[in-house]
Amino acid sequence: MAYFTADVKPTIAASKQHAGAFTIGDVLFDWTEVQIPKGTSRVIGAAALVRPKGNSGSAANLFGFFLVFSKTNTQTFGVINSTPTRVPTNDLLGILEIESTTSYLASTLKSTQIGMAGRASNTSSQANVLITPSQTGDNVGYDKFYVAGMANGAFDFSSINAIAEDTDAEHADSKVITMDGSSMDVRHSFINGDVVHIGTSEGTPAADSLIGTVASADSATQITLDAVSPTALVDGDILYNINPIRIILFFEQ
Repeated sequence: MAYFTADVKPTIAASKQHAGAFTIGDVLFDWTEVQIPKGTSRVIGAAALVRPKGNSGSAANLFGFFLVFSKTNTQTFGVINSTPTRVPTNDLLGILEIESTTSYLASTLKSTQIGMAGRASNTSSQANVLITPSQTGDNVGYDKFYVAGMANGAFDFSSINAIAEDTDAEHADSKVITMDGSSMDVRHSFINGDVVHIGTSEGTPAADSLIGTVASADSATQITLDAVSPTALVDGDILYNINPIRIILFFEQ
């Protein structure tokens, strides 16, 4: 018997985060690929690292959601922050639930929250899902399947983390970005490795344009990228980490 984990970083488009709170039953994220060793594996648990709302208090997203497993991604799960697509499928493999009341560590933990599926204290959806992937993975000895998320609470990643630059310049000539907001500390929202897009369009660049990858969060009002932004920096555009939820799946094989 062997144990292993798989990290999953679903993408939630910046514009969909900026649209505001999700409602119960909304698509939280669409099908995201997971690669695991060949053969049938049992999901024995899952951890979710969930970023907060981008407001001055870093309001924690202590909400439940379902992980939905599928053999394929040929049919979208649906538009993020909207109801799922109503199309029949025989490819679903099972679900896990991260509950809002018993799954998270504590409401006093600010910024990133951590929740668990498969805990003994959970009231439903214990981890006991068998996964037999039917698609070949990228590397020898690996196969792949897919996971999507459905909100079971009012997740809200909307932010006031705004670029503070000269609107007329619309420049991107520095790795350093100065930001502002009402009583904001950007270190509560960004860490190294975050992939950042704009969720708004205050100038020429369209919403969801890439700004870059965070190298460091330097102060309450400054982040540094690992390369100069390919997109013009416009005063007032709101920045978002496009992977506000990270899933760690625990397997037994």
